[in-house]
Amino acid sequence: MVDRTGAALNSDMEAAMYVASQTILSRFSWAAPAAMLRAGCVALFVCVSGCGGGAGGAAPQSSVPTPVPAPAPNPTPAPIPAPDTASPPPAPLVVGTAQSIDSGASGTPLNLRVARSANGDGFAVWRSNNGTIVPGGGSRHDLWGNRYSAVMAAWGSPIKLRAGGADRVIPDFDLAVDDSGNATVAWTEFFENLPGRVVMSKRFDTGAGAWGAPVLLNANGGGARLASDASGALLAVYDVAVGVPNIDLVGRVRGRFFDPVSGNWQPEAAIDRNVGSNGGPIASLDGSGNALTVFNGSGGTRSNYYSLNVGIWGQLASGETVPDMEIPGTRGLRTDSLQLTALTVGNFLLAWDYDPAPAFHPDDPINEIRIARFTSHTGTWSPAQTLVPAGQNPPNLNHLQRMGSDAAGNAMVLLTQLEGDRFAVLKAIRLDHTGAACSGLEKIDRAIGGVAVEADLAVDPQGNAIAIWRQFEDHNRPAEGSRSNIAINRFDAATGTWASAVLAETEPGNAISPRASAGGGGQALLGWIQAEGGANRVKALLQPLTNTLGQ
Repeated sequence: MVDRTGAALNSDMEAAMYVASQTILSRFSWAAPAAMLRAGCVALFVCVSGCGGGAGGAAPQSSVPTPVPAPAPNPTPAPIPAPDTASPPPAPLVVGTAQSIDSGASGTPLNLRVARSANGDGFAVWRSNNGTIVPGGGSRHDLWGNRYSAVMAAWGSPIKLRAGGADRVIPDFDLAVDDSGNATVAWTEFFENLPGRVVMSKRFDTGAGAWGAPVLLNANGGGARLASDASGALLAVYDVAVGVPNIDLVGRVRGRFFDPVSGNWQPEAAIDRNVGSNGGPIASLDGSGNALTVFNGSGGTRSNYYSLNVGIWGQLASGETVPDMEIPGTRGLRTDSLQLTALTVGNFLLAWDYDPAPAFHPDDPINEIRIARFTSHTGTWSPAQTLVPAGQNPPNLNHLQRMGSDAAGNAMVLLTQLEGDRFAVLKAIRLDHTGAACSGLEKIDRAIGGVAVEADLAVDPQGNAIAIWRQFEDHNRPAEGSRSNIAINRFDAATGTWASAVLAETEPGNAISPRASAGGGGQALLGWIQAEGGANRVKALLQPLTNTLGQ
Protein backbone atom coordinates (compact mmCIF):
# COMPACT_ATOMS: atom_id res chain seq x y z
CA MET A 1 0.00 0.00 0.00
CA VAL A 2 1.20 3.45 -0.88
CA ASP A 3 0.10 6.68 0.61
CA ARG A 4 -1.16 9.01 -2.10
CA THR A 5 -2.73 11.90 -0.35
CA GLY A 6 -1.85 14.98 1.63
CA ALA A 7 -1.52 18.47 0.25
CA ALA A 8 1.63 20.51 0.66
CA LEU A 9 1.51 23.49 3.01
CA ASN A 10 2.17 26.99 1.73
CA SER A 11 5.28 28.90 2.71
CA ASP A 12 3.63 30.96 5.43
CA MET A 13 2.30 27.82 7.14
CA GLU A 14 5.64 26.08 6.71
CA ALA A 15 7.35 28.82 8.67
CA ALA A 16 4.73 28.56 11.40
CA MET A 17 5.17 24.81 11.57
CA TYR A 18 8.82 24.96 12.66
CA VAL A 19 9.39 23.34 16.06
CA ALA A 20 6.39 23.76 18.38
CA SER A 21 4.32 26.58 16.92
CA GLN A 22 2.67 24.98 13.92
CA THR A 23 -0.68 26.31 12.81
CA ILE A 24 -2.83 23.22 12.66
CA LEU A 25 -5.34 22.42 9.97
CA SER A 26 -8.69 24.07 10.46
CA ARG A 27 -10.86 21.14 9.43
CA PHE A 28 -11.77 18.73 12.20
CA SER A 29 -14.71 16.46 12.65
CA TRP A 30 -17.68 16.04 14.92
CA ALA A 31 -19.64 12.94 15.81
CA ALA A 32 -22.51 10.86 14.51
CA PRO A 33 -25.01 9.56 17.07
CA ALA A 34 -22.95 6.92 18.79
CA ALA A 35 -25.94 4.74 19.63
CA MET A 36 -26.55 4.18 15.91
CA LEU A 37 -22.91 3.36 15.24
CA ARG A 38 -21.91 1.06 18.07
CA ALA A 39 -24.39 -1.65 17.08
CA GLY A 40 -22.62 -2.37 13.79
CA CYS A 41 -23.82 -2.96 10.26
CA VAL A 42 -27.52 -3.48 10.98
CA ALA A 43 -27.93 -0.27 12.95
CA LEU A 44 -25.90 1.78 10.51
CA PHE A 45 -27.31 0.71 7.20
CA VAL A 46 -30.34 -1.49 7.90
CA CYS A 47 -28.26 -4.19 6.20
CA VAL A 48 -27.83 -2.47 2.85
CA SER A 49 -25.77 -4.54 0.45
CA GLY A 50 -22.07 -4.15 0.80
CA CYS A 51 -21.95 -1.26 3.25
CA GLY A 52 -22.05 0.64 0.00
CA GLY A 53 -23.09 -2.08 -2.40
CA GLY A 54 -21.77 -3.29 -5.70
CA ALA A 55 -20.19 -6.56 -6.75
CA GLY A 56 -17.01 -7.48 -4.94
CA GLY A 57 -15.65 -10.40 -6.97
CA ALA A 58 -13.74 -10.41 -10.22
CA ALA A 59 -15.75 -13.15 -11.95
CA PRO A 60 -18.39 -12.01 -14.46
CA GLN A 61 -21.96 -11.99 -13.22
CA SER A 62 -25.25 -11.87 -15.04
CA SER A 63 -26.36 -8.92 -12.97
CA VAL A 64 -24.99 -6.60 -10.33
CA PRO A 65 -27.03 -6.34 -7.13
CA THR A 66 -28.46 -2.88 -6.61
CA PRO A 67 -27.95 -1.74 -3.03
CA VAL A 68 -30.83 -0.27 -1.09
CA PRO A 69 -30.20 3.44 -0.40
CA ALA A 70 -29.34 4.23 3.18
CA PRO A 71 -32.20 5.78 5.15
CA ALA A 72 -32.21 9.44 5.98
CA PRO A 73 -30.72 10.25 9.39
CA ASN A 74 -33.13 10.18 12.29
CA PRO A 75 -34.19 13.79 12.98
CA THR A 76 -34.19 13.01 16.70
CA PRO A 77 -31.17 10.78 17.17
CA ALA A 78 -30.54 8.80 20.27
CA PRO A 79 -28.34 10.46 22.92
CA ILE A 80 -24.65 9.72 22.84
CA PRO A 81 -23.84 7.06 25.45
CA ALA A 82 -20.87 7.14 27.75
CA PRO A 83 -17.83 5.98 25.78
CA ASP A 84 -16.41 2.49 26.14
CA THR A 85 -18.99 1.03 28.47
CA ALA A 86 -19.49 -2.13 26.41
CA SER A 87 -16.16 -3.85 26.99
CA PRO A 88 -12.89 -3.38 28.87
CA PRO A 89 -10.01 -1.85 26.90
CA PRO A 90 -7.57 -4.27 25.25
CA ALA A 91 -3.93 -4.60 26.24
CA PRO A 92 -1.67 -1.78 25.02
CA LEU A 93 0.94 -2.15 22.32
CA VAL A 94 4.63 -2.38 23.05
CA VAL A 95 6.22 0.33 20.94
CA GLY A 96 9.59 -0.04 19.29
CA THR A 97 12.33 2.57 19.35
CA ALA A 98 12.24 5.30 16.71
CA GLN A 99 15.48 6.63 15.27
CA SER A 100 16.47 9.82 13.50
CA ILE A 101 17.31 9.14 9.86
CA ASP A 102 18.17 12.65 8.65
CA SER A 103 21.63 13.06 10.19
CA GLY A 104 23.73 14.89 7.62
CA ALA A 105 20.78 16.43 5.78
CA SER A 106 20.31 20.20 5.77
CA GLY A 107 17.26 22.42 6.03
CA THR A 108 14.10 22.18 8.09
CA PRO A 109 11.95 19.10 7.28
CA LEU A 110 8.37 20.11 6.51
CA ASN A 111 6.49 16.98 5.43
CA LEU A 112 7.24 13.33 4.85
CA ARG A 113 6.30 10.23 2.87
CA VAL A 114 7.32 6.65 3.71
CA ALA A 115 6.94 3.42 1.73
CA ARG A 116 7.90 -0.17 2.54
CA SER A 117 8.40 -2.83 -0.11
CA ALA A 118 7.32 -6.48 0.10
CA ASN A 119 11.02 -7.43 0.21
CA GLY A 120 11.41 -5.48 3.46
CA ASP A 121 13.26 -2.45 2.08
CA GLY A 122 11.93 0.94 3.12
CA PHE A 123 12.15 4.52 1.91
CA ALA A 124 11.56 7.90 3.48
CA VAL A 125 11.40 11.08 1.40
CA TRP A 126 10.91 14.52 2.88
CA ARG A 127 10.58 18.09 1.69
CA SER A 128 12.67 20.66 3.53
CA ASN A 129 12.90 24.42 3.73
CA ASN A 130 16.52 25.20 2.88
CA GLY A 131 16.38 28.66 4.47
CA THR A 132 16.79 30.68 1.27
CA ILE A 133 14.07 33.28 0.69
CA VAL A 134 12.86 33.66 -2.90
CA PRO A 135 12.14 37.13 -4.34
CA GLY A 136 8.37 36.70 -4.26
CA GLY A 137 8.35 35.55 -0.63
CA GLY A 138 8.46 32.09 0.85
CA SER A 139 11.37 29.68 0.77
CA ARG A 140 13.17 27.39 -1.60
CA HIS A 141 12.77 23.67 -1.06
CA ASP A 142 14.96 20.61 -1.26
CA LEU A 143 13.88 16.98 -1.49
CA TRP A 144 15.80 14.48 0.63
CA GLY A 145 15.56 10.71 0.82
CA ASN A 146 16.89 7.79 2.83
CA ARG A 147 16.67 4.02 2.30
CA TYR A 148 16.34 1.15 4.75
CA SER A 149 18.05 -2.05 3.60
CA ALA A 150 16.35 -5.21 4.82
CA VAL A 151 19.52 -7.21 4.12
CA MET A 152 21.66 -4.88 6.23
CA ALA A 153 18.83 -4.18 8.71
CA ALA A 154 19.93 -0.54 8.74
CA TRP A 155 19.22 2.89 7.30
CA GLY A 156 21.75 4.49 4.98
CA SER A 157 22.74 8.14 4.78
CA PRO A 158 20.29 10.79 3.51
CA ILE A 159 20.67 11.86 -0.12
CA LYS A 160 19.54 15.15 -1.62
CA LEU A 161 17.19 14.08 -4.41
CA ARG A 162 16.46 17.59 -5.70
CA ALA A 163 18.15 20.85 -4.78
CA GLY A 164 16.08 24.00 -4.49
CA GLY A 165 18.46 26.39 -6.25
CA ALA A 166 17.56 29.17 -8.65
CA ASP A 167 14.34 30.13 -6.84
CA ARG A 168 12.97 26.60 -7.16
CA VAL A 169 9.87 25.87 -5.05
CA ILE A 170 8.55 22.32 -4.54
CA PRO A 171 4.96 22.51 -3.27
CA ASP A 172 4.10 18.78 -3.32
CA PHE A 173 5.53 15.31 -3.89
CA ASP A 174 4.63 11.63 -3.65
CA LEU A 175 6.42 8.29 -3.18
CA ALA A 176 5.76 4.68 -4.27
CA VAL A 177 7.64 1.37 -4.21
CA ASP A 178 7.23 -1.98 -5.93
CA ASP A 179 7.64 -5.46 -4.45
CA SER A 180 11.30 -5.69 -5.55
CA GLY A 181 12.37 -2.58 -3.68
CA ASN A 182 12.45 -0.09 -6.56
CA ALA A 183 11.20 3.33 -5.49
CA THR A 184 9.87 6.31 -7.40
CA VAL A 185 9.33 9.86 -6.22
CA ALA A 186 7.36 12.44 -8.24
CA TRP A 187 7.03 16.13 -7.46
CA THR A 188 5.86 19.49 -8.72
CA GLU A 189 8.30 22.36 -9.02
CA PHE A 190 8.18 25.91 -10.28
CA PHE A 191 10.41 28.94 -10.33
CA GLU A 192 9.20 31.88 -8.30
CA ASN A 193 10.08 34.42 -11.00
CA LEU A 194 8.74 32.41 -13.98
CA PRO A 195 5.22 31.29 -14.98
CA GLY A 196 4.17 27.65 -15.14
CA ARG A 197 5.09 24.51 -13.25
CA VAL A 198 6.51 21.11 -14.16
CA VAL A 199 6.14 17.51 -12.96
CA MET A 200 9.41 15.67 -12.31
CA SER A 201 10.30 12.16 -11.18
CA LYS A 202 13.28 10.22 -9.91
CA ARG A 203 13.71 6.47 -9.47
CA PHE A 204 15.78 4.22 -7.22
CA ASP A 205 16.90 1.07 -9.04
CA THR A 206 17.44 -1.73 -6.56
CA GLY A 207 19.71 -3.60 -8.99
CA ALA A 208 22.02 -0.62 -9.38
CA GLY A 209 21.58 0.36 -5.74
CA ALA A 210 21.32 4.05 -6.65
CA TRP A 211 18.94 6.86 -7.58
CA GLY A 212 18.81 7.81 -11.24
CA ALA A 213 18.68 11.26 -12.80
CA PRO A 214 15.54 13.44 -12.63
CA VAL A 215 13.07 12.87 -15.48
CA LEU A 216 10.56 15.41 -16.79
CA LEU A 217 7.04 13.96 -16.86
CA ASN A 218 5.15 17.07 -17.95
CA ALA A 219 6.24 20.63 -18.67
CA ASN A 220 2.96 22.26 -17.65
CA GLY A 221 1.47 20.17 -14.86
CA GLY A 222 1.37 19.60 -11.12
CA GLY A 223 -0.17 17.71 -8.23
CA ALA A 224 1.39 14.37 -9.20
CA ARG A 225 0.26 11.23 -7.39
CA LEU A 226 1.77 7.76 -7.75
CA ALA A 227 0.22 4.29 -7.59
CA SER A 228 1.99 0.93 -7.74
CA ASP A 229 1.05 -2.72 -7.23
CA ALA A 230 2.48 -6.20 -6.84
CA SER A 231 2.61 -6.74 -10.61
CA GLY A 232 5.34 -4.10 -10.88
CA ALA A 233 3.04 -1.57 -12.55
CA LEU A 234 3.62 2.09 -11.70
CA LEU A 235 1.37 4.99 -12.65
CA ALA A 236 1.77 8.74 -12.25
CA VAL A 237 -1.31 10.97 -12.59
CA TYR A 238 -1.34 14.77 -12.51
CA ASP A 239 -3.16 17.91 -13.64
CA VAL A 240 -2.17 19.69 -16.83
CA ALA A 241 -3.19 23.19 -17.89
CA VAL A 242 -4.62 23.05 -21.42
CA GLY A 243 -5.79 25.98 -23.56
CA VAL A 244 -4.95 29.65 -23.85
CA PRO A 245 -3.95 31.44 -20.61
CA ASN A 246 -6.50 34.01 -19.39
CA ILE A 247 -8.96 32.93 -22.09
CA ASP A 248 -10.02 29.28 -21.93
CA LEU A 249 -7.36 27.58 -19.82
CA VAL A 250 -8.72 24.44 -18.15
CA GLY A 251 -7.25 21.62 -16.12
CA ARG A 252 -7.00 18.13 -17.58
CA VAL A 253 -5.92 14.88 -15.95
CA ARG A 254 -3.03 13.13 -17.66
CA GLY A 255 -1.02 10.05 -16.74
CA ARG A 256 2.03 7.99 -17.61
CA PHE A 257 2.90 4.38 -16.87
CA PHE A 258 6.47 3.31 -16.13
CA ASP A 259 7.76 0.35 -18.12
CA PRO A 260 10.01 -1.72 -15.80
CA VAL A 261 11.39 -3.72 -18.74
CA SER A 262 12.79 -0.77 -20.67
CA GLY A 263 13.26 1.39 -17.60
CA ASN A 264 11.44 4.29 -19.26
CA TRP A 265 8.21 6.18 -18.80
CA GLN A 266 5.61 5.46 -21.48
CA PRO A 267 4.04 8.29 -23.50
CA GLU A 268 1.54 10.50 -21.72
CA ALA A 269 -2.13 9.50 -22.01
CA ALA A 270 -5.31 11.55 -21.67
CA ILE A 271 -7.35 10.34 -18.69
CA ASP A 272 -9.85 13.18 -18.33
CA ARG A 273 -11.50 13.50 -21.76
CA ASN A 274 -14.95 14.97 -21.36
CA VAL A 275 -14.76 17.67 -18.69
CA GLY A 276 -12.23 19.90 -17.03
CA SER A 277 -10.58 18.78 -13.81
CA ASN A 278 -10.72 20.77 -10.61
CA GLY A 279 -7.46 19.20 -9.49
CA GLY A 280 -6.41 16.48 -7.12
CA PRO A 281 -6.49 13.28 -9.22
CA ILE A 282 -5.87 10.05 -7.31
CA ALA A 283 -5.24 6.56 -8.67
CA SER A 284 -5.09 2.93 -7.62
CA LEU A 285 -3.79 -0.27 -9.23
CA ASP A 286 -5.42 -3.65 -8.59
CA GLY A 287 -2.42 -6.01 -8.49
CA SER A 288 -2.82 -7.08 -12.11
CA GLY A 289 -1.89 -3.82 -13.81
CA ASN A 290 -5.44 -2.48 -14.20
CA ALA A 291 -5.90 1.09 -12.97
CA LEU A 292 -8.62 3.49 -11.90
CA THR A 293 -8.22 7.26 -11.62
CA VAL A 294 -10.72 9.49 -9.79
CA PHE A 295 -10.85 13.29 -9.90
CA ASN A 296 -13.23 16.15 -9.20
CA GLY A 297 -14.48 17.52 -12.52
CA SER A 298 -17.09 19.95 -13.71
CA GLY A 299 -20.41 19.02 -12.17
CA GLY A 300 -19.28 16.04 -10.12
CA THR A 301 -16.63 13.49 -9.26
CA ARG A 302 -15.49 11.43 -12.26
CA SER A 303 -13.27 8.48 -13.04
CA ASN A 304 -11.61 6.60 -15.85
CA TYR A 305 -10.52 2.95 -16.03
CA TYR A 306 -7.45 1.42 -17.65
CA SER A 307 -7.59 -2.23 -18.73
CA LEU A 308 -4.19 -3.86 -19.06
CA ASN A 309 -5.57 -6.39 -21.56
CA VAL A 310 -6.81 -3.64 -23.86
CA GLY A 311 -3.98 -1.25 -23.09
CA ILE A 312 -6.07 1.90 -23.27
CA TRP A 313 -7.91 4.31 -20.95
CA GLY A 314 -11.68 4.44 -21.21
CA GLN A 315 -12.26 1.02 -22.75
CA LEU A 316 -13.21 -2.26 -21.09
CA ALA A 317 -12.09 -5.68 -22.22
CA SER A 318 -15.48 -6.11 -23.91
CA GLY A 319 -14.70 -3.20 -26.21
CA GLU A 320 -17.15 -0.86 -24.53
CA THR A 321 -15.85 2.69 -24.24
CA VAL A 322 -16.53 4.34 -20.88
CA PRO A 323 -14.65 7.64 -20.71
CA ASP A 324 -15.01 9.91 -17.71
CA MET A 325 -17.62 7.97 -15.76
CA GLU A 326 -19.49 10.16 -13.31
CA ILE A 327 -19.73 8.65 -9.86
CA PRO A 328 -23.38 8.50 -8.72
CA GLY A 329 -24.32 10.82 -5.91
CA THR A 330 -21.62 13.44 -6.52
CA ARG A 331 -23.13 15.78 -9.11
CA GLY A 332 -23.15 19.39 -7.97
CA LEU A 333 -22.05 18.47 -4.45
CA ARG A 334 -18.96 19.23 -2.42
CA THR A 335 -16.97 16.01 -2.25
CA ASP A 336 -13.75 16.19 -0.24
CA SER A 337 -11.06 13.87 1.08
CA LEU A 338 -11.31 11.39 -1.79
CA GLN A 339 -9.83 8.01 -0.88
CA LEU A 340 -9.47 5.16 -3.40
CA THR A 341 -8.32 1.58 -2.87
CA ALA A 342 -8.32 -1.66 -4.89
CA LEU A 343 -10.46 -4.53 -3.63
CA THR A 344 -9.95 -7.46 -6.00
CA VAL A 345 -8.89 -7.68 -9.64
CA GLY A 346 -10.63 -4.88 -11.52
CA ASN A 347 -12.72 -3.73 -8.56
CA PHE A 348 -12.21 -0.62 -6.45
CA LEU A 349 -13.74 1.22 -3.51
CA LEU A 350 -14.04 5.00 -3.27
CA ALA A 351 -14.82 6.91 -0.06
CA TRP A 352 -15.37 10.63 0.43
CA ASP A 353 -16.75 13.35 2.67
CA TYR A 354 -20.08 14.72 1.51
CA ASP A 355 -21.59 17.93 2.89
CA PRO A 356 -25.32 18.24 2.09
CA ALA A 357 -25.36 22.02 2.63
CA PRO A 358 -21.84 23.48 2.24
CA ALA A 359 -23.02 27.09 1.98
CA PHE A 360 -24.27 27.03 5.57
CA HIS A 361 -21.08 25.71 7.19
CA PRO A 362 -17.98 26.32 5.03
CA ASP A 363 -15.52 26.05 7.94
CA ASP A 364 -16.88 22.96 9.74
CA PRO A 365 -18.78 20.87 7.17
CA ILE A 366 -21.60 18.65 8.41
CA ASN A 367 -20.25 15.65 6.57
CA GLU A 368 -21.60 12.26 5.77
CA ILE A 369 -19.02 9.69 4.73
CA ARG A 370 -20.09 8.00 1.52
CA ILE A 371 -18.73 5.10 -0.49
CA ALA A 372 -19.22 3.59 -3.94
CA ARG A 373 -17.78 0.49 -5.61
CA PHE A 374 -16.50 0.19 -9.17
CA THR A 375 -16.81 -3.18 -10.92
CA SER A 376 -14.64 -3.59 -14.00
CA HIS A 377 -16.52 -6.36 -15.79
CA THR A 378 -19.62 -4.18 -15.99
CA GLY A 379 -17.78 -0.87 -16.15
CA THR A 380 -20.17 0.65 -13.64
CA TRP A 381 -20.23 2.30 -10.25
CA SER A 382 -22.65 1.20 -7.57
CA PRO A 383 -25.03 3.85 -6.22
CA ALA A 384 -23.39 6.04 -3.61
CA GLN A 385 -24.13 4.80 -0.10
CA THR A 386 -23.90 6.48 3.28
CA LEU A 387 -21.27 4.74 5.38
CA VAL A 388 -21.50 7.13 8.34
CA PRO A 389 -24.53 9.45 8.43
CA ALA A 390 -24.64 13.12 9.35
CA GLY A 391 -27.21 13.97 11.99
CA GLN A 392 -28.87 17.28 12.65
CA ASN A 393 -28.99 17.67 16.43
CA PRO A 394 -26.21 17.54 17.44
CA PRO A 395 -24.45 18.10 14.10
CA ASN A 396 -22.15 15.29 12.98
CA LEU A 397 -19.06 16.78 11.42
CA ASN A 398 -17.44 13.54 10.31
CA HIS A 399 -14.12 13.74 8.53
CA LEU A 400 -12.67 10.90 6.45
CA GLN A 401 -9.02 10.34 7.26
CA ARG A 402 -7.66 7.34 5.33
CA MET A 403 -8.63 4.05 3.72
CA GLY A 404 -6.73 0.89 2.79
CA SER A 405 -7.36 -2.72 1.77
CA ASP A 406 -5.80 -6.17 1.99
CA ALA A 407 -5.17 -8.86 -0.65
CA ALA A 408 -8.62 -10.39 -0.12
CA GLY A 409 -10.40 -7.10 -0.74
CA ASN A 410 -11.36 -6.25 2.85
CA ALA A 411 -11.18 -2.49 3.43
CA MET A 412 -10.42 -0.46 6.54
CA VAL A 413 -11.65 3.14 6.90
CA LEU A 414 -10.40 5.72 9.43
CA LEU A 415 -12.42 8.81 10.35
CA THR A 416 -12.71 11.38 13.11
CA GLN A 417 -15.81 12.60 14.95
CA LEU A 418 -16.79 14.86 17.80
CA GLU A 419 -17.70 12.85 20.89
CA GLY A 420 -18.72 14.40 24.18
CA ASP A 421 -16.08 16.93 25.15
CA ARG A 422 -13.50 15.53 22.70
CA PHE A 423 -13.35 17.58 19.52
CA ALA A 424 -11.95 14.84 17.26
CA VAL A 425 -12.03 11.13 18.14
CA LEU A 426 -10.37 8.60 15.82
CA LYS A 427 -12.58 5.69 14.79
CA ALA A 428 -12.33 2.75 12.39
CA ILE A 429 -14.78 0.63 10.43
CA ARG A 430 -13.95 -2.53 8.45
CA LEU A 431 -15.81 -3.52 5.27
CA ASP A 432 -15.97 -7.17 4.30
CA HIS A 433 -14.62 -8.14 0.88
CA THR A 434 -17.94 -9.64 -0.17
CA GLY A 435 -19.62 -6.27 0.16
CA ALA A 436 -22.29 -7.86 2.35
CA ALA A 437 -21.15 -6.92 5.85
CA CYS A 438 -19.18 -4.42 7.86
CA SER A 439 -18.01 -4.02 11.43
CA GLY A 440 -19.34 -1.58 13.93
CA LEU A 441 -17.66 1.81 14.18
CA GLU A 442 -14.93 1.41 16.81
CA LYS A 443 -13.11 4.13 18.70
CA ILE A 444 -9.41 3.31 18.49
CA ASP A 445 -7.80 6.20 20.41
CA ARG A 446 -9.72 5.72 23.67
CA ALA A 447 -6.66 4.92 25.79
CA ILE A 448 -4.97 8.29 25.30
CA GLY A 449 -7.77 10.85 24.87
CA GLY A 450 -7.13 14.31 23.48
CA VAL A 451 -7.77 15.30 19.87
CA ALA A 452 -6.80 13.13 16.90
CA VAL A 453 -5.92 14.70 13.52
CA GLU A 454 -3.97 13.84 10.36
CA ALA A 455 -4.28 10.07 10.64
CA ASP A 456 -2.55 7.71 8.24
CA LEU A 457 -3.17 3.99 7.75
CA ALA A 458 -1.21 0.98 6.49
CA VAL A 459 -2.78 -2.41 5.72
CA ASP A 460 -0.72 -5.48 4.85
CA PRO A 461 -1.86 -8.23 2.43
CA GLN A 462 -3.05 -10.43 5.35
CA GLY A 463 -5.36 -7.69 6.65
CA ASN A 464 -3.31 -6.52 9.63
CA ALA A 465 -3.39 -2.74 9.91
CA ILE A 466 -1.70 0.07 11.79
CA ALA A 467 -2.92 3.63 12.31
CA ILE A 468 -0.72 6.61 13.15
CA TRP A 469 -1.88 10.14 13.92
CA ARG A 470 -1.13 13.45 15.61
CA GLN A 471 -2.62 13.56 19.09
CA PHE A 472 -3.21 16.87 20.86
CA GLU A 473 -3.40 16.88 24.64
CA ASP A 474 -6.39 19.23 24.92
CA HIS A 475 -9.86 17.77 24.32
CA ASN A 476 -11.07 20.95 22.61
CA ARG A 477 -10.17 22.34 19.21
CA PRO A 478 -6.38 22.77 19.38
CA ALA A 479 -5.20 26.37 19.53
CA GLU A 480 -2.16 27.74 17.77
CA GLY A 481 1.00 26.48 19.42
CA SER A 482 -0.70 23.47 21.01
CA ARG A 483 1.68 20.55 21.38
CA SER A 484 0.99 17.34 19.51
CA ASN A 485 2.50 13.89 19.92
CA ILE A 486 2.43 10.84 17.66
CA ALA A 487 0.07 8.02 18.60
CA ILE A 488 -0.40 4.58 17.06
CA ASN A 489 -2.76 1.61 17.24
CA ARG A 490 -2.81 -1.76 15.52
CA PHE A 491 -5.52 -4.06 14.13
CA ASP A 492 -4.92 -7.81 14.34
CA ALA A 493 -6.63 -9.63 11.45
CA ALA A 494 -6.47 -13.01 13.20
CA THR A 495 -8.56 -11.82 16.14
CA GLY A 496 -10.41 -9.02 14.36
CA THR A 497 -9.59 -6.56 17.14
CA TRP A 498 -7.75 -3.31 17.67
CA ALA A 499 -5.22 -3.02 20.48
CA SER A 500 -5.12 -0.12 22.91
CA ALA A 501 -3.61 3.08 21.50
CA VAL A 502 -0.26 4.28 22.79
CA LEU A 503 2.05 7.23 22.21
CA ALA A 504 4.97 6.41 19.94
CA GLU A 505 6.94 9.35 21.34
CA THR A 506 6.64 11.74 24.27
CA GLU A 507 9.09 14.48 23.34
CA PRO A 508 8.39 17.99 24.63
CA GLY A 509 8.46 19.42 21.09
CA ASN A 510 5.76 19.30 18.43
CA ALA A 511 5.33 16.24 16.18
CA ILE A 512 3.94 16.49 12.64
CA SER A 513 3.45 14.61 9.34
CA PRO A 514 2.69 11.06 10.59
CA ARG A 515 3.02 8.41 7.86
CA ALA A 516 2.65 4.63 7.63
CA SER A 517 3.36 1.90 5.07
CA ALA A 518 3.05 -1.88 5.35
CA GLY A 519 5.26 -4.23 3.38
CA GLY A 520 6.88 -7.59 3.94
CA GLY A 521 8.31 -9.19 7.03
CA GLY A 522 5.33 -8.58 9.30
CA GLN A 523 6.36 -4.99 10.04
CA ALA A 524 5.10 -1.54 9.15
CA LEU A 525 7.32 1.44 8.50
CA LEU A 526 6.16 4.48 10.45
CA GLY A 527 7.58 7.96 10.10
CA TRP A 528 7.06 11.50 11.36
CA ILE A 529 8.85 14.81 11.89
CA GLN A 530 9.76 15.65 15.48
CA ALA A 531 10.83 18.96 17.01
CA GLU A 532 13.85 17.95 19.05
CA GLY A 533 16.66 20.05 20.45
CA GLY A 534 15.59 23.19 18.58
CA ALA A 535 15.36 21.49 15.17
CA ASN A 536 12.98 19.31 13.20
CA ARG A 537 14.18 15.70 12.87
CA VAL A 538 12.89 12.93 10.62
CA LYS A 539 11.98 9.85 12.67
CA ALA A 540 11.46 6.26 11.52
CA LEU A 541 10.05 3.29 13.42
CA LEU A 542 9.69 -0.34 12.36
CA GLN A 543 6.65 -1.61 14.24
CA PRO A 544 5.38 -5.26 14.25
CA LEU A 545 1.99 -5.86 12.66
CA THR A 546 1.24 -9.10 14.50
CA ASN A 547 1.30 -10.23 18.10
CA THR A 548 4.93 -11.19 18.58
CA LEU A 549 6.97 -11.13 21.79
CA GLY A 550 3.90 -10.27 23.80
CA GLN A 551 3.00 -7.23 21.71
